[in-house]
Amino acid sequence: MVSKFTILRYFVRLKNTYVIRKIKPFLKRNLARWNETNSKISEQLFQSIPFWIASALTGLLAYLYYLVFRYTEALSFDLVEKYRWSIFILTPFSFFISWWLVRRFAPFAKGSGIPQVMAAIEISKPNSRHLVDKLLSLRIILVKVFSSAFKVLGGGVVGREGPTIQIASSVFQVVYKYLPSWWKPISQKNILVAGAASGLAAAFNTPLGGIIFAIEELSKFHIKSYKSSLFVAVVIAGLVAQSLGGSYLYLGYPKLEASGWMVYLGVLIVSILSGFFGAKVGAVLWKVVRYIKSKKKNSQQITVVILASILVSTSIYFLGMDAMGSGKEIMERTLFTSDKSVEWYIPFVRMGGLISSFGMGGAGGIFAPSLSIGASIGAVVSGMMELTGHNTNLLIVVGMTAFLTGITRSPFTSAIVVIEMTDRHSAIFFLMFAAVIASALAYLVERKSLYDFLKEAYIDEVKK
Repeated sequence: MVSKFTILRYFVRLKNTYVIRKIKPFLKRNLARWNETNSKISEQLFQSIPFWIASALTGLLAYLYYLVFRYTEALSFDLVEKYRWSIFILTPFSFFISWWLVRRFAPFAKGSGIPQVMAAIEISKPNSRHLVDKLLSLRIILVKVFSSAFKVLGGGVVGREGPTIQIASSVFQVVYKYLPSWWKPISQKNILVAGAASGLAAAFNTPLGGIIFAIEELSKFHIKSYKSSLFVAVVIAGLVAQSLGGSYLYLGYPKLEASGWMVYLGVLIVSILSGFFGAKVGAVLWKVVRYIKSKKKNSQQITVVILASILVSTSIYFLGMDAMGSGKEIMERTLFTSDKSVEWYIPFVRMGGLISSFGMGGAGGIFAPSLSIGASIGAVVSGMMELTGHNTNLLIVVGMTAFLTGITRSPFTSAIVVIEMTDRHSAIFFLMFAAVIASALAYLVERKSLYDFLKEAYIDEVKK
C-alpha cells in the first residue's frame, strides 16, 4: 500500500519538474541577455578609452597653445606701444618666419585649419589613412603653433581658434593611428569630428558651440552614429582646459538692452552690413589664396609675404593697435568700458589686415578677427545712430554673430558661440535673427563659403 508520504513526495517532485521546465528557459534567456548587455557596456567603455585620452591631451595642448598665443600677442602690443617704429622690422621678419615654417615643414598647416579638418573627415576611409596623415599629424601641431605665434607677434590679424581645431583633430588622429592592431576598430570619422568639436570647446570654453559646430559644419551623417563620443570628447577637453586655466567666459558678462525702435533698426542694419562684408571678405580671401597658390617659385611667394607685411605694418604704424592682433582688446573695450567709440575706417582696416595676414600663407585663424570686425561694425553703426550704453552692446554682439556667419556660413554655431562666450541668453533671438539675415545675404554674395572652397582645394591637393 502506497503511503500518503510517498504520494506527497511524488507530487512535490512533479511540481518541481514542472517549475524547472518552465523557469529554466526563462532564466537562460535572461542570463544571455544580461551577459550580452554587460558585454556591450564593456565594449562601449573600452571603445571610449581613446576618446578620453585624446580629449584630455586636447585640453592640455589647447591651454598651452593659448598661453603661447597670448604671450606673443601681448609682446607685440608691448613692443608697438614702446617702439612704434619697430613694427617695420618685426612684421616682415615674423611674417616671413611664419610663411617659411609652413612652406618648409608642413604645407597643410597653413591658414585656419578648419578646411583641412573638413577635408580629412570627407576623405577618411580605412584605405586612406596616409592621406589624412598629411592633413593631421604631430608635425602639423608643432608647425601650427609656432607659425601662428610668429604671425601674431608681427601684428597679424589672426586668431588661435581655427588652429586649435586642427591641433585637436591632429591629436585624435594620432591616438587613432597608434591604436594596437587588436583594438576593436573605431570609426575614423567619429574620432575626427569629436576632435574638432573638443578643439572649439576648449578654445572658446563653449561646449555647446563645439557640438553645434560639429553637427552644422563638419558632419554629413546622422548624429546618432557619434553622439556619445562627441559629447564625451567635448566634456573632457573642456574640463581639462578649465582645470588648468580656470572657469572663465571668453568675453565676460556684457549688459545688453533693447530700448526703443531705433535699436531694432540698428540690429537690422548691423546684421545686413556685417553679413555682407563677412561674405565679401571670404570671397576675396579665396581669390587671394588662389593667386598666391599660382605662384610656384619661392621668390614670388616671398615677394607677396613682404608686400603683405608692409601693408599690415603701415596700418599699425599710422592707426595704432586697433589695426593689429586678434581683436579681443577691441571687443573687451567696447563691451566693458565707457569708451565704445570706434572710428568708421577701423572695420575696413581690420578686413584688409585679415586678408593680408591670412592670404600671405603661414598659420592663423579667422574666428577671433571676424568677431572683432563685427564688433567694430556694431560700434560704428551705434555711434552714427547716437545709441549709447547697453543698446550699443547689443549691436556689438549682433555684429559679431553676423560677420562670423557671413564668412563661415555657420549661423547656428556663430549664434551659440557668441551666446556662450558672453552668457547673454536673453539676446538669443536677436543673435539668431542676425545669423539668419547674414546667412541669406552671404548666399547671395557667394554660393560657397571660404571653408568649402579651401576644403575642395585641399582634397584635390592631398590626392595628388
